[in-house]
Amino acid sequence: MGLNLWRRTGEPPRLVGHRGACAVAPENTMASFQRAWEEGADVVELDVRRSADGHVVVIHDATVDRTTDGRGPVAGLTLQELKRLDAGRWFDPAFAGESIPTLAEVLAWARGRIGLLIELKYDPGAFDPELAPAVAALLRRHGVVEQAACISYSVRGLLQIKESLPGLPIGPIVREHRLARWLARLSHPIPGLTQLPALRRLLLHALTFVQTMGGDFVAPSTAMLTPLLVRASHVAGFPVSPGGRRWDYPAAIAMGVDTISANDPGAVRRTYLTE
Repeated sequence: MGLNLWRRTGEPPRLVGHRGACAVAPENTMASFQRAWEEGADVVELDVRRSADGHVVVIHDATVDRTTDGRGPVAGLTLQELKRLDAGRWFDPAFAGESIPTLAEVLAWARGRIGLLIELKYDPGAFDPELAPAVAALLRRHGVVEQAACISYSVRGLLQIKESLPGLPIGPIVREHRLARWLARLSHPIPGLTQLPALRRLLLHALTFVQTMGGDFVAPSTAMLTPLLVRASHVAGFPVSPGGRRWDYPAAIAMGVDTISANDPGAVRRTYLTE
């Protein structure tokens, strides 16, 4: 895989800049991605949605309210309207004038430079069937498929992009409450599952989920992270790329995870990844 999104045996985990370097620059902006790269991130994580006129833009929330000086749903605004918004001043006046980037802008900047972990964002009850195909087309057009991977809560969205780009690694974001809903829909329950200890049962849930939907790596919450989960995932051939708000970096690194995520990648690299 291009630019080594996953660690090799004996190496430390790859460092993912969460929404760029969102502790020190406005999230999901070019300034944030540039800062993450300068601070030693191996990969940047970003969130994508479509505008009202079908452009793929980089923003986490369903609305622009929190991270710009505007208001309204992303899906209800055209690219021109989104580009007029200031996506930096809310964070710090020094970033005034930062705009919401398009995915195309990020890909052009990232090509040959840094890995990409792209989250496909879907709102509850409002699946956008055009998002994944649009992202796939952009990845292909910019020649960055080899340095990218996709995550999402939406299995449907991940399967869509995998159909367009069979070589693109996909990882479902695994959370306990979502696993419970998925397991309830299984037509053939796993024999003996209820007799297993809770931790092992949760592990089997997660790996079965990823295998069943055709995933390439496991993206659990940090709350689910255990040495057993990491070992079993690796035995099954799945890299482990956790995400979450609360990190115990020494513990995660000791477990052998393949990536760690940070809001301030520079600080995490200096503290935990410098020999």
